[in-house]
Amino acid sequence: MAQALSEEEFHRMQLNSVRQKTSNLEKDYVKAQKALSKSKKAQEVDALINENKMLQGKLHSQEDDFRLQNSTLMQELSKIEQLESENHTLREGQGQEKPTSSLASAPGASELLRLQAENSSLQKKLIAFQEQVDVNYGKGALGDGSAGTNGVQSDGSGYSDEHSAPGNDQTDQAGLQSGTSEPRDQEMNEVALKGRVELEEKCLLREQLQLLEVSKQTEITKLTEENSKLSEKLKKKQESFQRLQVEKEALYNDSRTKIDEIQQRKEEELKSINLRVQKLQADLMTANLNVAELKEQLQSKQKEHEMAIHALKDQVACQSAVSQEQVENMLSENEALRTNLAALEQIQTVKTQEQNLLREQNLALNTELQQRRTEQESFLAQRDDLSSQLQESNRANGRLLEQVAELGLEKDKLQQDLEEARKTADKRKVMLDELAIETAQEKSRHKEELGNVRLQHEKEARTKELEGLQPYVEELKAQVQSMEGTKGWFERRLKEAEEAMEKTKLDHSEEIEQIRKDHTFQLEGKASDVEAAKQQVILMEKEREDLNVTISKLKQEIKDTVDGQRILEKKGSSALKDLKRQLHLERKRADKLQERLQEILTNTKTRTGLEELVLSEISSPSRTQQTGDSSSISSFSYREIMKDGASAPSTNKSNTSSPQSQRPADLSDDEVSELFQRLAEVQQEKWMLEEKVKHLEVSCASMADDICKKSAIIETYVMDSRRDVSGGGGVAHGAQADRGGLSSVLRDLDLEVLSQEIVRLSKDTTTPAEPSKNTG
Repeated sequence: MAQALSEEEFHRMQLNSVRQKTSNLEKDYVKAQKALSKSKKAQEVDALINENKMLQGKLHSQEDDFRLQNSTLMQELSKIEQLESENHTLREGQGQEKPTSSLASAPGASELLRLQAENSSLQKKLIAFQEQVDVNYGKGALGDGSAGTNGVQSDGSGYSDEHSAPGNDQTDQAGLQSGTSEPRDQEMNEVALKGRVELEEKCLLREQLQLLEVSKQTEITKLTEENSKLSEKLKKKQESFQRLQVEKEALYNDSRTKIDEIQQRKEEELKSINLRVQKLQADLMTANLNVAELKEQLQSKQKEHEMAIHALKDQVACQSAVSQEQVENMLSENEALRTNLAALEQIQTVKTQEQNLLREQNLALNTELQQRRTEQESFLAQRDDLSSQLQESNRANGRLLEQVAELGLEKDKLQQDLEEARKTADKRKVMLDELAIETAQEKSRHKEELGNVRLQHEKEARTKELEGLQPYVEELKAQVQSMEGTKGWFERRLKEAEEAMEKTKLDHSEEIEQIRKDHTFQLEGKASDVEAAKQQVILMEKEREDLNVTISKLKQEIKDTVDGQRILEKKGSSALKDLKRQLHLERKRADKLQERLQEILTNTKTRTGLEELVLSEISSPSRTQQTGDSSSISSFSYREIMKDGASAPSTNKSNTSSPQSQRPADLSDDEVSELFQRLAEVQQEKWMLEEKVKHLEVSCASMADDICKKSAIIETYVMDSRRDVSGGGGVAHGAQADRGGLSSVLRDLDLEVLSQEIVRLSKDTTTPAEPSKNTG
């Protein structure tokens, strides 16, 4: 660790010196770029223009949103008006449509009402007869009466034949006693039945009318509330749209005025910026020269650093190769020892400490290797960063040089234009002199006046030119002085950098010598550690040979147990095949039942057809074998639902026994078919759950048998081993401990195998259930 820290400190010192130099150069370069960059005002102008564009885009998007909202509101209003008109028509024609709807509901609805009324009246009659029978027979005949009723129910449902005989005897005795009073009671009962049927039909019709009126009233109130809410929303949105339009116009006017002002400012600032650019170009030339010199110095120093880094990398590579070979050898030996010692951890409790020491040494070596690799990667990354930074700075300097060259060409062009203008002026002067000599005789007066005027004009022009050139000359002098100051500053910085480089070289040489000494000392210590490790490895090889002998003995014992497990797996696979066959048969039966249900539903038959289907399904031998007594889970079927439905009308007149009797008069045949489909789906789900429960019971039973058989095999194996130990008196107690440990290991393995089989069986049971649900 001390060696790694010293190397890190050395590289950090080296990198810090390079980073300081690069940071100073970057600061100088940033200053030159800032001088060429635009002013803050120009950036503010661009920001304001971008903001105006964003605001205009937002306003356009808001206009589109408002248009869409208005269109949707108009559509909703038109729908509401249509609904209101339909409600008015329904209110006006409510009295006329009631009798027509009752006639249009077909003979099926009337037959339903009649059957419901008859059903309820017959149930009341049954209750009255039961009360009379209880009064006649008294308290002593309660047990016989209950047996008779059970017999009647068992004959109707078809569950058992044992209770049918005594029930029939008792009904015959009751028929003989009531034979005399039958003709009188029949006529009275028929008349009472007809009256009750008509009364109950009227009650049902009244209830249906009340429900229809309540539903229509609730619908009308909901529609009126929705209409009021939508009108309020429309008003609010129109008001907000008008406000947004006013705000949009105000923002548009403000943005126009601001843009005009900004453009004027921009033109003025561009003029001032052009003047500044011309001044800064001269500064750039001198700065570029200084930068080029500094780059050459930097490149030379970087080459020296790279040479030193390559030398250090070579040393590290050699050391890492040697250490990696040693570590790989140690790791291979350790892995071989771990594989041999994994099966016998209970026996080798004493020797685990030696392995832990070896592991700690390996971990220390691995950590040192990882540290050296991370250091190499960090150095490579830093070198790549420095090279990329140098390339970027070279590119920027090249761009600046191109700009300076373009400006020099423009300056040359301007100078040529000035020379041409001067030549033309000289030619004009000569021509004027010649004309003055020729016209001197005729116009002596005009000659003197023209000479005076020309002299004055030339003096004024020259004075103006001198006045315009004086500020430019002063600026050039100031620039020369500033460049001389920067030159002295750069020379000082160069001297400081050279002194710092010499100091860093001396420090690096001293640190490298210290690192080499430390490294040699650590290598000597590691060599002694390696020799000690080799001696330990020799001892471990001897122990490994002893362990191989014991492993060969244990392998023979494990083969016997594996043969027993294979036998058990074969039994489990045969049981699984039987379960799959049963599943296939049950699926076929469920598909047939679904087809029968769909045929009944498409024909839109009444409950009698469904009851026939259920009775046929009950009479099938596969269903009778699967259904148990009333206490089991799978005994619950559609017959119990029918019994509950038959007992329900006695308590509630409105809620009748079957799902078909609960629907109102205005339900269509499609809705009835949907109800039957739902009932079929529920029944199918119930059957699937029953099958799952049965499969789980069978699998649990088979697993319990397997566990018992395996425990018996293990006990017999342990008893045989104990007998062998008692017969051979020379065997030590260590072997008995080994066999006890082996038996515990085998038990753990058996438990793991059993858990895997349970998971696999559960998956097999769930996977066939999913496609059946999808088909349902």
